[in-house]
Amino acid sequence: MNAPFATRTLYQYQQRAATFFYERDAGFLIAPLGAGKGAAALTALAELIRDGERRHALVIAPKLVATTVWPLEVTLWPHLAHLRVAVLNGTPVRRRELLAGAPAREVTAIGVDLVPWLVGELTALADDHPLLDVLIIDETSRLKDPSGKRARALLKVAGRFRTRWGLTGTPRPNSSQDLFMPAAIITDGALWGRAFIPWQRQHFRLRNPVTDEWVALPGAEAKIAASFGTVAMTVGDEDMPDLPPLNIIETPITLPDEVMASYRTMARELFTTAEGRTIEAASPLIATGKLAQIANGFVYGAGNDDAVFVHDLKIEWLRELVESLDGEPLLIAYEFIEDLRTIRRAFADVPTLSDATPKEATRLIAAWNAGSLPLLAFHPASAGHGLNLQFGGSRMAWLSPSWSAELTEQAIARIYRPGQTRHVTIHICVAAGTVDEMKRDRVIGKMSAQEAFRRHVEQI
Repeated sequence: MNAPFATRTLYQYQQRAATFFYERDAGFLIAPLGAGKGAAALTALAELIRDGERRHALVIAPKLVATTVWPLEVTLWPHLAHLRVAVLNGTPVRRRELLAGAPAREVTAIGVDLVPWLVGELTALADDHPLLDVLIIDETSRLKDPSGKRARALLKVAGRFRTRWGLTGTPRPNSSQDLFMPAAIITDGALWGRAFIPWQRQHFRLRNPVTDEWVALPGAEAKIAASFGTVAMTVGDEDMPDLPPLNIIETPITLPDEVMASYRTMARELFTTAEGRTIEAASPLIATGKLAQIANGFVYGAGNDDAVFVHDLKIEWLRELVESLDGEPLLIAYEFIEDLRTIRRAFADVPTLSDATPKEATRLIAAWNAGSLPLLAFHPASAGHGLNLQFGGSRMAWLSPSWSAELTEQAIARIYRPGQTRHVTIHICVAAGTVDEMKRDRVIGKMSAQEAFRRHVEQI
């Protein structure tokens, strides 16, 4: 086995987290990204199994994390090596076969995208089935939408699990409202009930009915945080092992006058011209997406396969960055499929984690961590959670900022996490005077709110 995956021992905070879970049938672990939350949960599970209290854990995680990280986790820790893990993927027939074999192992992992299917299968099980012993939700923020079909489906069966644990580094990526649905699932409604709207009206008021924007009532944020703290253990940054410095370099680029003129026309009139074609946006929301595309160097016409060239400044920025690194590995975050096509035109067939099969993703992650991949692309929404990429490189490039603070923080944590020994540098290209700046400012604001919440829970 390669050196980066050498066996290790738990940190003190992981041991505390394992004890926290062992003693509770409902609880959250809030810890910085890369803190090893999965190992702590598996340690608690192993001890419950050893003591005859539980037999099995069902793990729900982001798809790529479920298929690559959880099966690997037990191989990294000597005290977990006896745990048998299977991943539910493939055809429905194949998944049912794997589900039926759950009593013969200790851990079954499944991607969050398959939750509606999974809930349908669980309804036929007897209450004393091993599959209903322990539910572990990795990245609970993926279930934050009260109207989301995955969260609503899981809430229907949450109470059938004897034990429910939630793991997250970003418990409230947008606001405290994001806490309700994960709390309803993990506590089976014991904390705040199971109905979102009455709880929302108790703590928030509607500020903008057009955008459905709600703001917290005076004192509500502190009250919610204190209540949530009764079912959560928080690991602070001061508990984490020392990490090397993190440096974020923002490179502004100035778009040509004619491009900015086209950009402003789209912003004001919901249409623009590019390469002799007229491109229209059906609404201001769609126009915002078009503006982000123009900032990146293209604009979609009839669809994602119809990209009209606007400029090449961002890909030239990336070319220069790659050349300056002189072979040092680089992770590249992209937003649009056309960004990936542009990257691949510039650097041949750059592999990407975002559309890889589980087997291919496992191979790519191993190759990256072994230092044999100079470039690796990924989309933050599909490969930004839970992956361990800290052993293969310490540089990351963003062709543009993300709209999401959670995805930004999660993506950076792929390389800035325990095990990283080199100075980490994040390069971000920002088109001046465009939505790139809006995205950047929005992310900064949300990260500040997230940190404030985490610190508040730590003090409880």
